Amino acid sequence: MRHLPALFVALIAAILSPRAANAVEIRINRTNPFVYIQIGHGDLRRRGLFGPPSGQVDEVSFTFPAGVQPGDGTPVLGTPTIPIALLGLSVGNQANYRVTVNSSAGLTNEFGDMLPFAEISWTTTDGDIPSGTFDDSANQFLLEYNFAPTNRGRGVIDYLTFSYANDTIYPAGTYTGRVIYTITEL
Repeated sequence: MRHLPALFVALIAAILSPRAANAVEIRINRTNPFVYIQIGHGDLRRRGLFGPPSGQVDEVSFTFPAGVQPGDGTPVLGTPTIPIALLGLSVGNQANYRVTVNSSAGLTNEFGDMLPFAEISWTTTDGDIPSGTFDDSANQFLLEYNFAPTNRGRGVIDYLTFSYANDTIYPAGTYTGRVIYTITEL
């Protein structure tokens, strides 16, 4: 017990002495305006608009219904419908945003065959985001919008239903691919 007071004094001295300068200091401040984009379900129902866990990607599947043949021109609907949310806040500043899509990689199957994303189109539930077709480019324009200087957030929330054109016969296989949506402040 005799060493306890000395240890206590050393501990107080360590707490009260000035700290050494940091080699790196990072300060992250909330900026204005801010923007949020969520493509897919993620934890939308459970946590509100806080987004999906990192790396989670919704998958749309296209299953040929009975009587529809590959390449016969009968569109095949994909499931599920995918939500897309674009939200922002502009307090005192005008904020302009552009949303683009990168579908340049195409879809490939297990044998290396490719199906272009231009075979896939989408319709929207209420038209806040325009319906369209992927164009196989790295920078396809989807939407441009702005947030006027207000103290309230604004946004666009819509639901996309995808469709496969089925107008060309491609080699058999399971085709997979990914499109990337990007939002940019102008």
